[in-house]
Amino acid sequence: MPPPTSSTSSSLPLVVTLNCIDDPTLEQALLSHVATVSHVPLTHLTTSSSLLSSASAVIIHSLSYLPRAAQRRLQPNHLILCLGSPDRSLDSSLASDLGLPNLVHVDVSRDEEVADTVMALVLSLLRKTHLLSRNGSGSSAGLGLGSGWLGTVQGGACKGMRRCRGLVVGIVGRSKSAKALANRILSFRMNVLYFDVLDENGKVTRSSISFPPSARRMDTLNDLLAASDVISLHCALTNETVHILNAESLQHVKPGAFLVNTSSSQLLDDCAVKQLLIDGSLGGCALDGAEGPQWMEAWVREMPSVLILPRSADYSEEVWMEIREKAVAILQSYFYDGIVPKDAISDEEVEDSAMSNQNEQLINQERQIVPLISEITQATSDNQPGRASSQTMGGNQAKEPPSHHMGSSQDALMQSDGRRSRSGKKAKKRHGRQKSGQKFGDPSSLGKESTSTHEDDAAMSGTDQVLSSSSRFASPEDSRNRKVPLESLQDSTPSQLKRSVKKLAEVPGELLRDGYVVALYAKDRPALHVSRQRVKGGGWFLDTMSNVTNRDPAAQFLVVLRSKDTIGLRSFAAGGKLLQINRRTEFVFASHSFDVWESWTVEGSLDECRLVNCRNTQAVLEVQIEILAAASEEDGITRWLG
Repeated sequence: MPPPTSSTSSSLPLVVTLNCIDDPTLEQALLSHVATVSHVPLTHLTTSSSLLSSASAVIIHSLSYLPRAAQRRLQPNHLILCLGSPDRSLDSSLASDLGLPNLVHVDVSRDEEVADTVMALVLSLLRKTHLLSRNGSGSSAGLGLGSGWLGTVQGGACKGMRRCRGLVVGIVGRSKSAKALANRILSFRMNVLYFDVLDENGKVTRSSISFPPSARRMDTLNDLLAASDVISLHCALTNETVHILNAESLQHVKPGAFLVNTSSSQLLDDCAVKQLLIDGSLGGCALDGAEGPQWMEAWVREMPSVLILPRSADYSEEVWMEIREKAVAILQSYFYDGIVPKDAISDEEVEDSAMSNQNEQLINQERQIVPLISEITQATSDNQPGRASSQTMGGNQAKEPPSHHMGSSQDALMQSDGRRSRSGKKAKKRHGRQKSGQKFGDPSSLGKESTSTHEDDAAMSGTDQVLSSSSRFASPEDSRNRKVPLESLQDSTPSQLKRSVKKLAEVPGELLRDGYVVALYAKDRPALHVSRQRVKGGGWFLDTMSNVTNRDPAAQFLVVLRSKDTIGLRSFAAGGKLLQINRRTEFVFASHSFDVWESWTVEGSLDECRLVNCRNTQAVLEVQIEILAAASEEDGITRWLG
């Protein structure tokens, strides 16, 4: 329970902001009579430990992004607000491990921001605006401006620019951001295809989100890839969607297509995508955040068709202000009522979950109405063989049965329209539903429409199959990504190590340098050290596995120099977190920032190496190190060795 509030500022509860709000002026103004708000920089955490311990509430961006020292200073009685955390499940799991029961996630819907960013990336790839601005801002020689503009654009940096109208954009996944993107794409007179990702049972995931009527659903992912000029990923990361675009599926991509991914980076097989970019099979790609040595800055400079954002696709000043205002409202309720609130994510998500049952009922109603109208149409066609004869008959008895059934159908539709109109935020959908209700007034038109839609879908699927078969090509990364038994891997390890050491011997300095990518082999048995999660969405720890290769991102670690004598090892699979020792002397990945727990000293050679923790010298990891990639001093490009 929070301490009682008072009118004097000295007795007001304290709210501390750590790593998300540098200027808490807004919070101070809105909570002036409720609480005192103060910002504590992470660099002053040691000197301000007493201020943090006396706080009633703490506002942070993400618990997993806090340094380990800051995490240990949080107390169970603190109300911790995570504003816009990128990984809620990881923060919740970490809070459970740290014994912090009052963790509340505060966020709002960001689908419009994601759709705006994807549309901007698509236009930039198609129109090459990023290249033109880069060349134009450098010097006049970049585009040959000194010799005349028109004489250079046709064969210079403008080569490969595409017209938007008529292109096909394929959307993988069904989400609100995907629907918002489809509306934007259609306004540019481009075509939209989409593919519903299957769940663990191999069935299409049920969702109340519907694409615009002009968008076409594809039966298979390969058909969508073969027919799309631009591919955009909008599916969540699950066991079924990890590497949904791998070396095998990317063989079906239309030559010269563009790839955009603002979702999880684990949806892509990065090595296969890079190889297609080098081969020219992909015209370009745009990513919102990237992990792994294949996306290092030195290599990206070689590929002007690659755009990488710093995980900013879902950000806007409006979103951030809405999150802060919602956090203030939560604090006001907390200090006035003394009740720990639940997660406050998005009003639209709550509304959608409340309306999901109504949508299912409406779908079932429509399924019952359509067969009924089909029966009426069939009976009418049997009794009235010709349109002219039906007009001259004028019999009321022939019209009564259809009108009777149609009345019940229209009543059901009016009820469904009434239920749908109760949501004020869904007002835009009412007009379309009223149109669908009017179409039911003409049974024959409904039957023709459903038949033509089915035929169009079938025709599109058949066309895409032809495109798919004509645009297949083999990927050189396919053989490299194919997993091999560990026995053969272990046989080739000594030769690979000798070759790596020989190449790196030309570079003066330490044995392990900053930016090296290494694999750690266990010494007691034929296995690789890998980073794994205990449970889905849980914490990461170091494990040994015998059924993986050094090409697996879980077995790859980035060397980071802490000082001349100490290093750190970042895990690619764990999102760049550092290998460390916890209080139970377990090898885990829990922090992105350096502390004494994450620092290691290297003893011995690569073949006989001992990693000793600087905080606990009893924590020793005996490994055999293989250097997988290193940066050249000549051009600074990181390349795979061997």
